[in-house]
This record gives sequence, C-alpha cells and structure tokens, in this order.
Amino acid sequence: MSFRATGALLPLALAAAPAVAQLPGQSFEVHADSGVVTVGDPVTLRLRLRLDDRDLLFDTIPVPAISRLRGARLLSVSRLVRDKDRIYLGQAQVAFYRPGHQAAPTFSVTFMRAVKGVQRGILASDTAWVDVTPVLPAGDQPLKDLRPLEESPAPRWPWLALPVAAGLVLWLFRRRPRRRTVVPAAAAGLHADRGDARRQALDRLRAIEQEEWPSRGETDRHYEAVADVVRDFLARVEQAPARTLTSAELLRALAHRHRAQPDLDRCRGLLAEADLVKFAALRPGAEPSQALLASARELLVQWPVHQNGAPDATG
Repeated sequence: MSFRATGALLPLALAAAPAVAQLPGQSFEVHADSGVVTVGDPVTLRLRLRLDDRDLLFDTIPVPAISRLRGARLLSVSRLVRDKDRIYLGQAQVAFYRPGHQAAPTFSVTFMRAVKGVQRGILASDTAWVDVTPVLPAGDQPLKDLRPLEESPAPRWPWLALPVAAGLVLWLFRRRPRRRTVVPAAAAGLHADRGDARRQALDRLRAIEQEEWPSRGETDRHYEAVADVVRDFLARVEQAPARTLTSAELLRALAHRHRAQPDLDRCRGLLAEADLVKFAALRPGAEPSQALLASARELLVQWPVHQNGAPDATG
C-alpha cells in the first residue's frame, strides 16, 4: 500500500515552515510494502525522491525527522541511488510495536539550488501508513512471560517507626539555620548570568575553532561541540532545558516565546545541519565546518538577551 502526501511534514520545522518548504520540481514520497504486518515485523519503506535539474544533494542518506520514535524502531536506511530517469530510489526498514493504524517515520534530505539563492535547504518526505495486527487476539489474555501481580500483606513494623521519624524531623527542623532573604541578590545573579552567557559562548566557539577538529578527521566532534554551545546558550538566556529537548521541541518552545522569525530560521538551520552530522553520518569538509562556526557566532551575537525585562544593548 502507498500514500502520497499533499505537503512536506517535518517535525523539525513545526515552529515555522519556510525553511523546509517544497520548491517546484521536487517531491519526496514514501511507500510501504503491502502485506500482513504483525507487531515487531520489519516493514520495508520505499523512498522515491525527485529533484529539479538545478538541485544538488549534500548527502544521499535520508535523515529520520525524529531521532526517537514512539512505538516503532528504525532498523536501517539505505543510500539513495539515481536511476536513468533522474529519480533517486532507496529504502528503509521499520519495526512497529503498537497495533493499529500506524504512521511510518518521515525523512529529509539537504540540498542546494544556487540559481534561486537556496544554499542549504531541507526537503521533507511525506509519510506512509501501516496497519499493524496484534500478536494476541482480542480479549483479556495475560501478557506472555509476565506473571500477574500478587498481593502480599503489608508489614506492620513501619507503623512502629512513625513516632521515631516524627521526633527526628522535629529535631532537624529546630536545628536548621534561619534562611536569609537574598531575593535581590539572586535576581541580580540571574541577570548577570544571562548577560555573561553570550560572552562565554563566544569564548567557547573560539576554543573550538582552535582545536581544528575537521582537519584531523573529527568533523562529528566539531559539529556536536558547536551545537552544544548554542544549546547551552539558549538554556541560560531562555530558561529552557535545551540539552534534553529534541531540535523540534526546542524550536517549538522558542516559537512560543514570540521570537523573531529570522532568529528562529537561523537556529533551525544550524540545528538541522548538526543533526545531519550526528544522526545521518554526514561528513562535511573544512569549508562547511567553518561556515557552521560563522553561523553560530551570528546567532549568538544577534539573539536578544533580556535583562530586567528588556534586551541588552548587544541583543
């Protein structure tokens, strides 16, 4: 069975779509092999990519839009191979662990179209749907290899320890030092921390540049370090857990804070490029690696850092 999408849906670009909008002459389709699929069976997805004659791929391995799938596992992704009709063909294998009508993962590729000024764009695929049949028939059958929970009488000795615990808590409460009021100092420290975030992040980028990791064959380390600097900076100035969020989740959080569209687009492009190196084994050369550093510096310098409710002078 196969399904064609009416538009490109990429969770990485949910915050804003222009950076991943499909250009004329492009399409990226995903088709799922037909047949009975049960929970845990590998399902083959056929990938079909059509590009304009003016487009050039940066890498022929599609990248999954979501690094961690829910209820499914991406088993493999092959390279895209161009046929005689200039159509790129490839395939991926996915295992589904939830029954029902399940959506297959979406993929993306990076490309350039110099004549239109698109130096680095992202083309997202459509998706396919797979009907997954449960292994067990409908009913209340117990799960395999799992024993039902058995109730056991609660021990009575904890009730005897309650008076001792209450006395210990009271003793600790009386001995603790009185807490001083430091609200103004804490607020000042918070603003100082946000103000120093830009300077410290720029210092870290200079240190990364001095390491020259791409020239030593450690491009992935270079990209990961630059992305970590940007995420740590956003975590401090935006008070968001940027290190633990996926790129799509972080961009949605920033969009909810009413960030300017150019700031979001710049951040989206940088994180997308770093994700390609991390998850798709993309290995750019020295020139793109230096361009990534320049993009990171530009993002840090132009990102507004709020102090006492207003942006600072450099923001």
